[in-house]
This record gives sequence, structure tokens and C-alpha cells, in this order.
Amino acid sequence: MKFKFDRDLKTQEIYATGPELAETMWHDRDEYGKRIYKYPHTKEQLVTVLNNPVLMTDDWKLFNIQDYTARQTVQLLLRKPMTIVEYNGLRMEFEQWKYHGVRSPNIDTLLFCRAIKDLDYSEVESVIEVWSGPGFIAKYIAKKTPNLQRIIMNDINKNAERYFNDSNRDDRAHFVLGDARKYLKWKEFDLIVCNPPYIPRPRAIEDNPYEWLELLIYLIKNFNKNLIINVSNLADDVINPILESCWAKIEVLDQMEVPLKVGNVLNNQEWMDYLINEKWLKENYHDGHKYRQKLRILKLDR
Repeated sequence: MKFKFDRDLKTQEIYATGPELAETMWHDRDEYGKRIYKYPHTKEQLVTVLNNPVLMTDDWKLFNIQDYTARQTVQLLLRKPMTIVEYNGLRMEFEQWKYHGVRSPNIDTLLFCRAIKDLDYSEVESVIEVWSGPGFIAKYIAKKTPNLQRIIMNDINKNAERYFNDSNRDDRAHFVLGDARKYLKWKEFDLIVCNPPYIPRPRAIEDNPYEWLELLIYLIKNFNKNLIINVSNLADDVINPILESCWAKIEVLDQMEVPLKVGNVLNNQEWMDYLINEKWLKENYHDGHKYRQKLRILKLDR
């Protein structure tokens, strides 16, 4: 299944690809009637187009596709193991269940890429993507940066390193496993990018700072040249004072309101109570979603 987004994130095209063409789209015979079981994932067929996407897989929009066949086909494709995301010339294949704990690119990843698509990278020679997951943002920058010499992707999940080792084809790129705060302590990069955990959680710092805002706070306080980050309005009371005191030029590159669709948040009543009672999360049900947050992509320059 492939999700292709236009440059401005106004449309989302959904394709069947590879073996899905034989399994779901009835292309299971060649011109001589011989059975075909598999195609390369570069072979594809358009199923439907969605307008103004706010999620990678928006259940409400998918269940409300008007064409019956397209709607049923999409539901079948969602059960397939391969997810392909394509945005502005970058294509990433990701087998979701092969790399547990690593997320394929989501709408916040593409918002990040939309925000930086027109930046001048001519003086950037080194970049690190912190909390990289599969590294979509770093790879997007790599395609647009002619002078880039060093690309580092960093995550604490060993499966992110496995994905890097399985998929990397760029000799400039390297993966660093472990806590970015320790790795960055004595190093400089022309550009740090991070799409971090941005939904505050009560007492998260006690067991996993990477699930709270500690990583985001560390980067704001300690970056040396240029930093681009994703911030949720649910964290404004914590992050805004730190931004105001960090002695950096701050620019809002882009923003988007998106549904809050994170299972580990929605199913954790303590977490939800915390967001509602202390972080001003409001109920506002429309278009199939009850809660929303506003994401901002910020660029900080020393």
C-alpha cells in the first residue's frame, strides 16, 4: 500500500502496489493466462484520492470514501504488511511489523518536511536527526542538500538501527544507537532536526524521559547552530518559557491542527485526565475525531 502526498499536503493518493496487485486488484494473470503471484513494489495502481489529509490513515475519511469498491479495497490494503510513503521526490518502504516500536512516517513527519522544503541548505555540511525512527526527515534533507557530507540518524530503539542497516544506500549516512543527549554533548552539527515525543505525560520522566519533553528541552537549551523541532500546543506551558530564555532567533515554519490519534494516550485514562485537566485538551468532535492538537514546526538559530 502506498500513500503519496502532493508537495503542499493538499491531496493524498492511495495505491495498491507489488503483490497487492495480484492479491487484491485482480491482476493475477499475464496476457497468456499464466498465473502471477507477485509484482515489484514499483508497480502500482491508483485506488482513490483524499483531500486535505490530517493523518496518514484517517479512519473517518477512509470509511467515508464514497465509491464502494474503493472503500472496500482500501480496507483490504490496510491489512497488508508493506507501507510505502512518498512525498516530494522521497519514497520510503517500511514493513511495519518487522521493526517493532519503529513508526513509519506519519503526517507530522510530512508536515516537518513541508516546513523545510524551501529552506536554503547550501551551507549545511552535517546534519543529525534525533529520535529518527526510519529517518525520513534526514533522508529528505539529504536529497536537497548538495554539500552535505555527514548524516547521522539517532534513536534508542535497536529496531531503528536494524531498519537503517537493511535500507541505507547512502555512504554519507551513519546510525548512532543510544541517548542523543550523551552523544551530542561534545559534538557540533550544522543542523539538528528532531520530531520528538511532544505530548506531555505525567511522571514520564521517572521511567522514560524520551516519552516526555526532556529530549525537546535538552535540545532547545543545548543546540549550537541550527535546530528545527516539532512542538505541540499541549506542551506550550512547559516549552514556551524555555524558548523565551534560550537566546535564539525563533521562526514558525509551518503548523497544522491534527487529531490526537495515539492509542497509548487515548487508552491511558490517567494520561487523558492529565491532558484535559492540566493541558487544556478540549473535546471538539467533528470529522470523526474527538480531540485535536496544533503542531508547530519551529526553526531556532543561534
